Amino acid sequence: MTLEESLKALKSAFSGKSAEAETFAKELSEAKAKNETLSAEFEALKEKFEATSAIVVERDSAIAKIEELTKALASAETVKAEAVSQIETVAKKSASIVAAAGVVPVEISSADNVAPAKSNEEIWTEYCGIKNPTEKVAFYNKNRSAIISHLGIK
Repeated sequence: MTLEESLKALKSAFSGKSAEAETFAKELSEAKAKNETLSAEFEALKEKFEATSAIVVERDSAIAKIEELTKALASAETVKAEAVSQIETVAKKSASIVAAAGVVPVEISSADNVAPAKSNEEIWTEYCGIKNPTEKVAFYNKNRSAIISHLGIK
């Protein structure tokens, strides 16, 4: 083989290897780009996982608090039931004491049934809003002192 033939053979082998090297370089750059994309996606998923973990911790904490409040509510219900039974017992005892004294016991309405007192201004506003004269007179007679007090009459 002559030097010229050897040179041509090397050139053709080199150009074939050059094309092969360019293909490998292109594949390597594509792999690097894909690696960077996957790394970015991995970091985003990692952040989402951390956020989800924090939410799970908050949820577990809330569940524990709900369980604690449920137990406290059950305890309060038990105390309420005991208090109601004691109130009934006290009412029965007082009724028997009153009956033993020869007086007819009278039931006193509980504080739950008492309407909150209205202010003089609220009574005056309600009085002014009544259109029916009969109802207005009845309301005035019932709330006369509050109406007079609101108007400043002595």
